Amino acid sequence: MSAKDNSSSGVKSKQNAMAPENMDQIISILCSTFHGNVTLIYQDSRLIQIERNEKIRPITLAGVNKTISSGVTAKCDFSALRARILAVVERLEYGQVVIGIKEGRVIQIDRTEKQRFSAVVGIYGDGI
Repeated sequence: MSAKDNSSSGVKSKQNAMAPENMDQIISILCSTFHGNVTLIYQDSRLIQIERNEKIRPITLAGVNKTISSGVTAKCDFSALRARILAVVERLEYGQVVIGIKEGRVIQIDRTEKQRFSAVVGIYGDGI
């Protein structure tokens, strides 16, 4: 993470810089998930947690032509996926990114951003 100073407005903006080891770990988790989602949780513009929620389909629902394997290989372009994830987490201070996976393929990326307001005071002197 680095802070850049925007000299024209005098406002500092945070920009996320993900460590290559973290990205490798995320890609590895995505490659080993057949159905489910992977959630990246950010706080103070830093990746603080990775969660994996995997759905396991009963064999009777898998169908005749589909096989369920624990050694799933992702069917996606890794460089494009890496670039897309980096673009989604850019400038995310607080929030999460949920990556949806179906049949071993990334099908959706959702970004939820939380805004923190330190100057807002509630009725009893507390924050939001």
